[in-house]
Amino acid sequence: MGKHSRRKPSYLPKVAAGAAPLALLLAGPATALAAQTDPAIPLPLDHQREGSLDRGVGFTSEGDTSVLRGFVNSTERNVYSKDLGDAKIVADVRRSASETVETRDGVTVRPDKIGALAAAKSAEAVTQGQRDTVKLDRYGSVVAGNETKLEKTGARLTELAINPRTGTPSLLSEDSRGLGASEGTYHAVRPLPGVGVINETQQHGGGELDRALRLDGGFTGDLGGVLEAGRSSGHAVDLGDFAAVGTTSAQHGGGRFKGVLPLDFGSGTGFGQEHVLGGTVGPATGLVTTGQDADLAQRGAGLTGSGANTISGDLGLGESASARGTSTTSLRGVLPTADPARAGHLTQSGTLDLTVLGQPAHTGMTVGALPLELKPS
Repeated sequence: MGKHSRRKPSYLPKVAAGAAPLALLLAGPATALAAQTDPAIPLPLDHQREGSLDRGVGFTSEGDTSVLRGFVNSTERNVYSKDLGDAKIVADVRRSASETVETRDGVTVRPDKIGALAAAKSAEAVTQGQRDTVKLDRYGSVVAGNETKLEKTGARLTELAINPRTGTPSLLSEDSRGLGASEGTYHAVRPLPGVGVINETQQHGGGELDRALRLDGGFTGDLGGVLEAGRSSGHAVDLGDFAAVGTTSAQHGGGRFKGVLPLDFGSGTGFGQEHVLGGTVGPATGLVTTGQDADLAQRGAGLTGSGANTISGDLGLGESASARGTSTTSLRGVLPTADPARAGHLTQSGTLDLTVLGQPAHTGMTVGALPLELKPS
């Protein structure tokens, strides 16, 4: 892990895109806050407040389609602070809401098609977060924060047309709806500058439902949906320039279904997780990652499954030496089947990379069965 040996120890290693966003919790606005006093609060607190409201509407023409776009963004931030001797208490509350809308309307006139189209897309999001800090002069600080976010999306499309050559009418109708929510927390205790314990968590969930109907000399339709949920957490102990240890974990799972009218239907489910443990002690650094994922899909009477387990390690000693190894075991299969090779196929692969005083060495191998295969990697 030689090239990672300069990693700043006070940050948790990232485990997935769904990890709790430290940057969101710590970032502040670029504009200055205007000091105010809130008469609704009886305590003599210092109150700083800022807010913004952005909105806009635009109209464009794209070929034979007219497009209307609009948006509204609203943000508000309130900071309450109080000095109590050597201690200072700060509460930072933020809220935001946004909405975007796009509509499309058009008429098509061609030798093979005369029709009209209407479509719309929308997205809404609401976020609220709070960060509370207690600072003690000559000592350290305690920070606690949380953030909640709700999102909603929607899309629809309707197109009605006729072929003037054949007189055949056609109709297309599509509709999609999505909903998501997430919540995260952040806690940090720093008794001394550069020394502390950090914890953060996040949970999220969401779903989407899609529908499509088509009429063009016959009738077909699609209906699909997805449900997904996950969580992640991170913990770290920071001892400044001497040492730091951090661990993160994340799990996610989901289900899906899709039907094609009037006969075909399929469903599936999946699960995955990842765990990371890393740290630094003086010039030495280390990182171990494990991950597992599985997927199961059903279509008609057939069942398809796959899964994998991966372990990787990274060790470095300053600029003198580094070692990195990875091992992956994967399995996939189809049931029912008369072919044993399709019923189950197991693959094992591994690599090892060493660097000593700038001299690299690499070795790797992949082994598979059934059928048996062996090749370098």
